Amino acid sequence: MGQVPGFARPQEAVYAELTGKAVWKLLVKGFELYLSGGKPVPEQVRVSSQPGSAPVFAGQTGFGLQLPRAAVRREPEREIFVRGERGRRTGIVISGPCAAVGSRVIDAASLTAYARRLTYATLFDPRDADSAGPAIRAAKSLSDVVFLDAEKGFGLGVELDRATGTPVAPLLVRMADGNTVVQLYP
Repeated sequence: MGQVPGFARPQEAVYAELTGKAVWKLLVKGFELYLSGGKPVPEQVRVSSQPGSAPVFAGQTGFGLQLPRAAVRREPEREIFVRGERGRRTGIVISGPCAAVGSRVIDAASLTAYARRLTYATLFDPRDADSAGPAIRAAKSLSDVVFLDAEKGFGLGVELDRATGTPVAPLLVRMADGNTVVQLYP
């Protein structure tokens, strides 16, 4: 039984915990929906607080991306997932350009804010006033976000702490030449 650097638990326990998380399930679903091939598997996940070369960084809330501002060429695709009793937990998978987030720094906080706006905009129908309440509730109940930009070859997975609501980006995805590398922030 091997140990994973940065964790006091055996490798198998870390992988079991990872695959049980909603953010991991959303990541796998995002690859199935929007990216062909290269679906991540837990055994290929690297555990590291050192993300590698720029434009990626690791802060107190996990991984982040720092990119130059760019024009948004297309709207991102997205899929919203509702789970739990009476739909109390919402997750969203977003596939599109990093520029759509509207920030040079794409980290847990900026991505969560963007995902909430996108969730609301997706569910709210301006012709139906009754859709405002459910759209607001879905945006507020957001618990997991996966963002994938295949053009830039990056992605992030964000979880919101159930008790405090603090967003953390524990998953960094790098996609290049048909290979996918997922890093887990310890």
